[in-house]
Amino acid sequence: MLFDLHNDFPTRFLNADYCRFFKAEQKITAAIWTSEFATDAESTVEAVTQRLMASGNIPVAIEDIGFLACGERFRQFDFSKYFYCSLTWNYNTAFAGGALDDGRLTSLGKSAIQAIENSGCCVDLAHLNRKSFFDVLDCAKNILCSHTGFNNHPRSLNDMQIKALVERKAVIGLCAVRAFVGANSAEQFADVIDDFVQKYGCDSLAFGTDFNGSDDIPDDINDYDKLLNVRDILIRRGYGREAVNKIFFENANTLYSKEK
Repeated sequence: MLFDLHNDFPTRFLNADYCRFFKAEQKITAAIWTSEFATDAESTVEAVTQRLMASGNIPVAIEDIGFLACGERFRQFDFSKYFYCSLTWNYNTAFAGGALDDGRLTSLGKSAIQAIENSGCCVDLAHLNRKSFFDVLDCAKNILCSHTGFNNHPRSLNDMQIKALVERKAVIGLCAVRAFVGANSAEQFADVIDDFVQKYGCDSLAFGTDFNGSDDIPDDINDYDKLLNVRDILIRRGYGREAVNKIFFENANTLYSKEK
């Protein structure tokens, strides 16, 4: 089984049959990437959300709620429909600073976090710059980092950030994007997993592939069937089924299954 914390398929395939992405053994979070909506983001998000929810038990998330800052629309927005929401993408919003920018968490951002958490939704720390990351960590309770890597890319987490999340028992989704993980093959991707587990254990690690959000993904892990082969690599290296199941499914599913 596999639980993917972040897949951008709703925004890549707005007119496609969403159900074709699902198999019985997979739970795929439909992350609605609002940065691709030039105008009228709120109504587009609502329409996509309704369609996804009509398709079944699909975890739905919003990547970048910056569109809700105007008129402080976030105060009336129904966050309870969503698994998680992030305050920004790679650039500053009225809420916080993005990974490629220098902003900080704002007073409006703190209010947005309160609104998100009051609804039972999680706050996603992906795409925040380092300063905003720790600002949010200081004031948010229900957190995760949906899709990231562990190298020195601005979109990746450094050791201090990882340790802070592990201490909070927060789930971290490992991205499949080369630039964020430095892996060019399934074997090297398994190396990244192994390095994390040796340092921090296996209770926080999950997957947030960013499939359909990037084309910079190695050919031998660029779909779910191929990614599942990484399990076999880890098992050959001596990983037990319990550890593998935590990484591939249980850590993410436990977070998703928490009662709102």
